[in-house]
Amino acid sequence: MKIAFNKKNIKGPWGGGNQILLLLCNYLKAKGHNICFDLNCNPDIVIMMDIKDSSCSFSIKQLEQFKNRTGVKVIHRVNDNGSHRQNNQERNDDMVIAINHKLVDKSVFISDWVKQYYIKRGLISNNNCVIPNGVDRSIFYPNNKIRMKNEPLKLITHHWSSNMAKGYLVYDKIATFCNNNPEIATFRFLGNSPSNMLKNCDKIKPKPYKEIPKYLQEQDVYITATQFESGGCHIIEGMACGLIPLVRIGGGGPEEYSKGYGFYYNTAEELINIIKLLRKDYALYTNYKDKICSQYIYGAKDMSKLYEKELL
Repeated sequence: MKIAFNKKNIKGPWGGGNQILLLLCNYLKAKGHNICFDLNCNPDIVIMMDIKDSSCSFSIKQLEQFKNRTGVKVIHRVNDNGSHRQNNQERNDDMVIAINHKLVDKSVFISDWVKQYYIKRGLISNNNCVIPNGVDRSIFYPNNKIRMKNEPLKLITHHWSSNMAKGYLVYDKIATFCNNNPEIATFRFLGNSPSNMLKNCDKIKPKPYKEIPKYLQEQDVYITATQFESGGCHIIEGMACGLIPLVRIGGGGPEEYSKGYGFYYNTAEELINIIKLLRKDYALYTNYKDKICSQYIYGAKDMSKLYEKELL
């Protein structure tokens, strides 16, 4: 089967959607499918990974013309929403809805949260499914290290975007807390952050996908303060490495992905109390550590199998 993606993979450190694209392409190629990134290959199926022409290898207008001419099946991976776009939330959401109604044969939502988000805004799709994101389990796995009882908790998060909706106000408070209380916890940030924030923690520049696990595996706990996230690869990458997730209520997809595995909070003060609790109650820490290591389910292979099933 000839499958065209409307976005090419970008080498080097980039967002989670870029890695999902690479993992999907590698899996489908291994299964014997022909993969291309334009419409010249006369594809049987087009998978839309994005709706912004500036980010895509062919425009929405070109796809519309091709579909009108050939009847090609179009699948849209819905992985974004406008909640974190202060100036054009409605424009972003309206584009997603309009394109789905006009061109899409099947919608694939990366979480039930984002599916319900668009249904409430008027998206009508009788042919849809939810397929969570997945990570490469050959490199994202626990290193079986468990913190000693009297050691501080090692906290980490990673984001390639410096958008404030990622939770930088919370991270900044956690960085200050850890700087003032090193016997309780330490905090490391991997990625891009606003230049005026996170001055009290260890900051590391973005790394290629294959290098991320070695930074995560050294830690104990994964923090996400993001809001309105459709899915979020950062949270499942941390969990895949055996880190206990601490997740902000209202985070969207991360709440869904981490259900049953971690702890949830509203404010930075509540988060600090959870950190103190995990530091003090060693049995609680080890129980959750064992749980996340033994029950994790978000692998790229399982994700890709579901995509293949929905394609055929």
